[in-house]
Amino acid sequence: MNPDIDRPLRILNVNQNYHVLGGMDVAMFQLEAILTAYGHHVVPFAAADPANRPTDYARYFPPAPPTTDTAARDLLRTLYSPTARRAIGRILDEQAIDLVHLHSYFKRLTPAILPEIRRRNIPIVQTMHEYRAVCPTSLLYRDGHVCTDCHDRRYGQAVRHRCAGGSLARSLWNVAEMRLSDALGHKRDIARYLSISAYQRDQLIAMGMAADRIETIYHPVALPPAPLDAPDRNIVLFAGRVEPHKGIFTLIEAARRLPHIRFAIAGDGAARADAVAQAADLGNIEWLGVLDAKGLAAQRARALCAVVPSLYPEPFGLTSIEALAHGVPVIASAIGGLAETVRNEIDGYLVPPGDVDAMTNRISRLASTPDLARRMGAAGSARAADEFSSERHYQRTMAVYRQALSEHAVVSTPREAAA
Repeated sequence: MNPDIDRPLRILNVNQNYHVLGGMDVAMFQLEAILTAYGHHVVPFAAADPANRPTDYARYFPPAPPTTDTAARDLLRTLYSPTARRAIGRILDEQAIDLVHLHSYFKRLTPAILPEIRRRNIPIVQTMHEYRAVCPTSLLYRDGHVCTDCHDRRYGQAVRHRCAGGSLARSLWNVAEMRLSDALGHKRDIARYLSISAYQRDQLIAMGMAADRIETIYHPVALPPAPLDAPDRNIVLFAGRVEPHKGIFTLIEAARRLPHIRFAIAGDGAARADAVAQAADLGNIEWLGVLDAKGLAAQRARALCAVVPSLYPEPFGLTSIEALAHGVPVIASAIGGLAETVRNEIDGYLVPPGDVDAMTNRISRLASTPDLARRMGAAGSARAADEFSSERHYQRTMAVYRQALSEHAVVSTPREAAA
């Protein structure tokens, strides 16, 4: 059978959440919006949650325990969920899905969903938003350095080093998730993996994944109708999770050295209380909490620059591209995919991770030369409109879909014949 792959497709878009908690969820909703705009029918599938956005398909969403403070009786359901397995089987049977696009499934949906997709002979594409396919903690980062000890499925290294927050039990659990995911078909049944940077692709291959099944497609960015502006761009903006590996304490030290410059921190995370305590004596930091897209746009309109001070190898750096799209230059750590999103001395600066001296120097330079900041912001906005446009993302994604569907048709028994 040669499927008609030029017709509108019915795509199951699978993610833990159908609401925004982080960049992965933003990218999932962007994909849904882009595919829908081009005439395809996107069917979401996620865990049931009161925070989810409204959808006609919520009736299919399986109940799932929370990922934090999970009750002891629910622990096994975060490893293998029969409820999620039955739910995805039902939606696949009733919605005539052509292709499944996976994002994240650990903890709330679990690897239990994988055999149900394979059983129905439906091709799968997965966007790799992090390093979870090769690293039990998803960060590829340990003890202040990039860690590749778990290469070639040597996941036991995560137990040896107690990579999950120093906890032996959590580290064992994460390794069990990885082993089960592989056993249920993750490395076998995915037709194509979509890395979100060349750096991430190289790391996935170095860690043992098949090079011929990984394509790099940058995340798209939603461009504002026109870059917002404010009379004075006078804040240094951080937008992201407030976590140690995101460089929050590096940023606080930079603020301490630049008391005449205002800093604004948008986001929340496990380290927020510690970060607020460390900055308690500083009068130049504003804690904004979690902001929606409109709120972030308003903050970017008054930003002199955005900072992405990550210590770990960010797979991409969506927040940096979002800032550039709004005409805001970015100072980012020269690590991971960030080095592909920010062009040093063109639309921002790249600095060594954790280097407070370099960060404060670049912030001071932009603060003292606002014309330079405006030129860099304009260069970043132009690049975001081109390289990270929705149209380019769609074309690249559809090329992968066509390849996966064509190859699947050649090697598979048609479902119609099986019936």
